[in-house]
Amino acid sequence: MEDVQDLGAELRRLAGTDPLDPIDSAALLTRGRRGKRRRRLLSAGGVTVGVAAVAVVASLLPDLGTATDGPGVTNADTPKAVTTTNAAKRSFTPVPGVPQGEAAVGEPLSMAEATRRCALRYPQYKMPLMKATWWSGSTAMYQRQQGSAELCTIPGGDKPSAELLAAVRRDPMPSTPAAQLRNCSVLFWTDLTKWRIVASESAPGVAASLIAVSPSGRKVVACDLAPKLDDNATPLGSGPSIYPVASYDVTKIDPAFNGHLDCPTYGVPCKGFTYHGQGRVSPKVARMRIEPTNGTPAHDVVVRDGWYAVAWFAKGNFTEWGAEVTAYDKAGNVLKKLTR
Repeated sequence: MEDVQDLGAELRRLAGTDPLDPIDSAALLTRGRRGKRRRRLLSAGGVTVGVAAVAVVASLLPDLGTATDGPGVTNADTPKAVTTTNAAKRSFTPVPGVPQGEAAVGEPLSMAEATRRCALRYPQYKMPLMKATWWSGSTAMYQRQQGSAELCTIPGGDKPSAELLAAVRRDPMPSTPAAQLRNCSVLFWTDLTKWRIVASESAPGVAASLIAVSPSGRKVVACDLAPKLDDNATPLGSGPSIYPVASYDVTKIDPAFNGHLDCPTYGVPCKGFTYHGQGRVSPKVARMRIEPTNGTPAHDVVVRDGWYAVAWFAKGNFTEWGAEVTAYDKAGNVLKKLTR
């Protein structure tokens, strides 16, 4: 009660020493009429006004990041940021004993930990992994038994939801960068949706190849997509991995892509061959040209800041393949020729 009396005394003191300006009742009435008219106009405008308002708000939002642009700084209080966070929680759940995000990938693992993670992903495989040096995000091989050749892409800390697996099965070879990163996230059990694609290429219906850098800039994912998937929605035959960026030697001009015949069996005419792969070479390289030795038309690969990705299907009936790869600088000068 005493607090209320003190507050009243203070208000009376302020009223005496710092009085408010008198209220202009006519101006206040005019302002109210204008507000009423504005509400009527908005009501008459309906959906058109609403869409225009949304467009204006969207144009004023900060860069929230896309698959092809670096992720922007997002205000955590904006509705878009909250929606994105909730969607990520619905799409991925933590893997026990593994940190989430990029902290979980590209790091060396003991054989015991690699085996444990692969058992979480492929509980149906009872074979031990081959003894080798594995890291999170690499593709490990099981020890062969009765001609088997199963692989395990060692998962990170983000297990995809059933809904996310279903989306990948419906669209194993997407054309948009965001969907490609979604599919690669399922491949590596790592949320890559905020990573930045630095190079990509697609051969429709055959293969897609991309390479993307993590938000911190310390990790890079090399990802291949294929039209056929296994039970875990993983592209069959996948072998690319997640590495530290520092693992690339940018002084070399030696691309890491390879070619393979597309045949039912070797020794018979093939319907073509596929070149695929991704990586980084010297930033001096601006373009690489693949020239098959069988006369198939050449294929050019764009290189940006050393990053490249190749997914190219060359048609032709032949029993063997080979190609010459030439690296050019921005001026068109030959830097190096390689035989593949």
